Amino acid sequence: MLVQPDAAAACFRIKRTQDVDIHARNLASWEQHYEQTSPGAFEGEVRELLDHDLQVFEEAASCATSQRCRPWQGGVWVGLAVPEHGAGLRFMGRPSHGLQLMLAGGDTPFDLQVPAGHGLYGMVLDKQQLARHIQALHQQALPADWADVPRVQALTALQRYRLAGMVREVLRCLQAQPEALHHEASRRSLREALLTVLSDVLVPHMLSNAVSPRQLRRQELVHRVRELVFEHPEQPLSVAELCTRLHVTRRTLQNGFQEALGTSPATYLRTVRLNAVRRALRTQGTEATIADTAARWGFWHMGHFSQEYKALFGETPSRTRVVG
Repeated sequence: MLVQPDAAAACFRIKRTQDVDIHARNLASWEQHYEQTSPGAFEGEVRELLDHDLQVFEEAASCATSQRCRPWQGGVWVGLAVPEHGAGLRFMGRPSHGLQLMLAGGDTPFDLQVPAGHGLYGMVLDKQQLARHIQALHQQALPADWADVPRVQALTALQRYRLAGMVREVLRCLQAQPEALHHEASRRSLREALLTVLSDVLVPHMLSNAVSPRQLRRQELVHRVRELVFEHPEQPLSVAELCTRLHVTRRTLQNGFQEALGTSPATYLRTVRLNAVRRALRTQGTEATIADTAARWGFWHMGHFSQEYKALFGETPSRTRVVG
């Protein structure tokens, strides 16, 4: 069953924020968790068309993010890297690029690591409606599980140009004239144009799994580490303790993180805990001191904590609490 987005009517909107958690929530009806992973003051923007079971958007941020994402149930997401020739994007832990289409259904989460200053074009459509258009165009039945796991498809430069150009044009026109969405005829025409271009570009037999079973196990290892961090914030785990908890060798853990995230387990642990402190400072007000909040997440040396915090977020902890 399709879980509808939360908008009662079609709309176009632009959302800007200086907080990574708000940025994650600014994409309507998605389940998303972001961590800021590169230094600097965060600035994020989402431009979005939402028309019930159709969503078209561009998302960009000034800092790198590690993302865990899932669109609404019954929908299928199609994404493109922005810019086309940028490097550093990872989809399900594997390097991706502008000439690769990314696809994921709404039943299982997927992972993205997006470099600083980069973004994504995205569309979410009803999975069954998209499947009917693809089958009609290609005269080829899609397997029932075609969108059940994250997949990728290589694109030609022309295919990329057509699909990215369509997304850009939709967002540009609606930003200039959002009242076009007040009319059913224009919404129907827009939807048909998107479905036609996407169905022409998306070739079923060229879709392949985004990751192998071995790579998927490494992704799951990363997820389990994050879960352990938040399950027991009062027990900051070392790399050695993680190896014991997860029954893996240090080398397996190190290789898993390098492949999935391009970083070390120790760096990841510190980044996640710093993001957790920032989240708490923005939401808890003055109920606890900054030192208490930092100590709750394992930072006992306030001088080192303050330096690491400012290096990552571009501001002091006290500034975060004032703004939050």
